[in-house]
Amino acid sequence: KTKRTSSFLTRSPCSRETILVKKRDLLFSNSTRYLVMDLIGEGGYGLVVKCLNLITGKTTAVKIHKDGESKSILRELEMLEAIRSLDTEKKNIIKFIEDFKCHDCSCLAFEMLDKSLWDLMEEEGMPLSLNEIRPVTQQLMVAFEALKGLGIMHLDMKPDNVMLVNHKDQPFRIKLIDFGLAHPVGALETGTVMQVLAYRAPEIMLGLPLSEAVDIWGVGCIMAYMYFGDHLFPFEYQLNDAMYTWKWRLKTPGEYKDATGVRAKVLMTFFEFSETLEDAVEGWSEKQDGIEYEDTMAFLSLLKGCLHVDPARRICPGEALKHRFITMAHLVDEMGTTWSLMTTDNNPAVPPVLPKAAAAGVDRAVMSAGR
Repeated sequence: KTKRTSSFLTRSPCSRETILVKKRDLLFSNSTRYLVMDLIGEGGYGLVVKCLNLITGKTTAVKIHKDGESKSILRELEMLEAIRSLDTEKKNIIKFIEDFKCHDCSCLAFEMLDKSLWDLMEEEGMPLSLNEIRPVTQQLMVAFEALKGLGIMHLDMKPDNVMLVNHKDQPFRIKLIDFGLAHPVGALETGTVMQVLAYRAPEIMLGLPLSEAVDIWGVGCIMAYMYFGDHLFPFEYQLNDAMYTWKWRLKTPGEYKDATGVRAKVLMTFFEFSETLEDAVEGWSEKQDGIEYEDTMAFLSLLKGCLHVDPARRICPGEALKHRFITMAHLVDEMGTTWSLMTTDNNPAVPPVLPKAAAAGVDRAVMSAGR
């Protein structure tokens, strides 16, 4: 967590100069004035501060870059301008308000959201239920279907970049944020390294051409993170380990041995007690019957579709939105009707987060103490 102080200081990695912003400083744009209230976060790019728009009275997040004319900032602005064509409320993407220059810095103003998925998981201290994972996954797929229509790759999928809008009043209503690494499809040179290691798709690791499928791998990793309460892949591991893992992790040990003649072994701490993804999911949800088991298997099916090693065979957002885990078609006998009948292709509704009593039959068993 970032320590909050009365003044915020950060150093740009591309410059020896620093950004100094203090509480109650004013940031001026052509349309308004922003009163700096607090620090939200910082990184290599600069700062994100919480501000009050003195004209509208609304709270706003302002991202302050040091190098105002750098190519990366201009590219991010280009991506944000392209996204303006979307209905960001329906497409679950953060609303970009404006860009402006202030104190020789490039600033981007966004709507203020609640907290990140990472923050929520840290607060909860335990995995989410399938009843909670479903709407988050569906909203991400809607966002990436919209980005695919614009030919944009996000390229920075991680729990920090999935924001809850207002978790108290709108539980699990989320938006995708941070387009600092976003690129048009085909714009990246082959071999460009993107994404944090734990969420990095195989084609990036292997230096292959990239497509929108990169982001779906990231969605799969986030689904696993919500389900297990831990990252599926560690943040530090080598290419040889990664290649080995991808070759067999989504197969049974027998399938891997038949294909390679080599007995599968465990390389990662997370899988210390599980040899495959199926084992891990089923072990995490033991003692399930009927509808609860069917829902877990539907989740596993979509998860494997997102984590297919071959990007050409990885599930696409449109297909994912029709998957039974999202539509809840397999729950028709329990619910009397399917949620999918209440949606349209142009405006897919968010799967309901059922009350705990109603959801009990479709949630996985809670992890037992000491597990």
